[in-house]
Amino acid sequence: MRKPVESDLKALVRTSPGGRVAVRLAAAADADRVVAPAVAVFDREGPVAVDAPEAIGSVSASAVDLSDHVALPPLVNAHAHLDLTSIGSLPFNGNFADWIDAVRLRRGTDADQLAASVREGVRRSVEGGTGFIGDIAGAYGLAAVQALRDAAAVEGIEGISYVEVFGIGRSAERGLEQLQQLRDRVALDANGIRLGVSPHAPYSCDDAVYAAAAALDLPLATHLSEAVEELQFVRDGGGPFVDFLKSFGIWTPELRGWGQGPVERLHPLLRARGAALVHMNYLGDGDIAQLVAEAGCDRPSVVVYCPRASEYFRHPNPGHAPHRYRELLAAGVPVALGTDSAIVLGDAPTISVLDEMRLLWRRDRTDPMLLLAMATVHGARALGVSPERVRLPREGVRAARGLIAIPCVPGSSGRASLESGLASSGSCVRLWMQSDGCRT
Repeated sequence: MRKPVESDLKALVRTSPGGRVAVRLAAAADADRVVAPAVAVFDREGPVAVDAPEAIGSVSASAVDLSDHVALPPLVNAHAHLDLTSIGSLPFNGNFADWIDAVRLRRGTDADQLAASVREGVRRSVEGGTGFIGDIAGAYGLAAVQALRDAAAVEGIEGISYVEVFGIGRSAERGLEQLQQLRDRVALDANGIRLGVSPHAPYSCDDAVYAAAAALDLPLATHLSEAVEELQFVRDGGGPFVDFLKSFGIWTPELRGWGQGPVERLHPLLRARGAALVHMNYLGDGDIAQLVAEAGCDRPSVVVYCPRASEYFRHPNPGHAPHRYRELLAAGVPVALGTDSAIVLGDAPTISVLDEMRLLWRRDRTDPMLLLAMATVHGARALGVSPERVRLPREGVRAARGLIAIPCVPGSSGRASLESGLASSGSCVRLWMQSDGCRT
């Protein structure tokens, strides 16, 4: 039969005499294991088990044939900006402050525009195999929170909507007021989308705003060590962000720098908060040492790397090392994957960390199992989701909420199936996704 979409498989389950349908696969993989060949069994509640044929037992001759696909758990996009989807792609002229201003001028300005952009972002995310997402509701975007919750009820996606807050210099008091009002204005959880908070970045939020955000005890995310301009501003109060803040009338003479790098400055405020530290393109040895020391605590920070965004912004700048994600992982620091906004994704039809995995496989030949961990269990950790929900289900252990599949080279086996799937550009098939609220 033709390749099934989710509705086809669910229809087959409903009409099956035994209430179960089997799918034959080239392989199945999660962060812990690769099974090849593999069989996935579904009933009315979703995937029952995924294992080798001999472990599953007899399979009907009418089983669905996806023997040129690899099954994966639902993917976790730990950092997205869905409310920017409608902007489309923009060129980057090399000046980060200019780019931020260009985005600000083009973003939606009313609730209907924001909701439409978020809905389109969710649609493209779901088509890319995303089961969980960490989305930034930009510029105190309460309408974007509601839009994501409305879309989640329809599309079966879960995660966190981080309300973005700015507050530095003359705008610091306004940022603090917004944080104080946040819990009273937005429900903590609805349709599987939890409320989070995101102080934007070290060049747009002062220490008091970061401290107040951490004190809310909500899921926390921030852009950190993203650009060399940020490093300069945080260390000595100089660079293009000075003129940027002056253009808004919020710069004050006290903003003369902290004499530290961004990670060193914020680490005391965010340590053991389980914060999602997004981008982290420019890290020194001392920064890594701080993250490693924190990795053993109950709520360590999670680094969220967005490879395509880094390439779009031409990181690393000359004289700087490439992203140090592999060093962090080797030292025990969890590193998740994010897509950032559709602005940086060019003509990609979906918003998916599968494409981030593929970039790292092509460019760095990163271990596919490590990439799968970054796209599932590390992302789940960033969002406070049980890692069992992004592992392959076993008979009697049904925590996983769904399965996707990606095309691979027919006849490949084991890890080679996964490698060929990452080497291809084929779109994923959403086999099943079951939304029942974020279970932590």
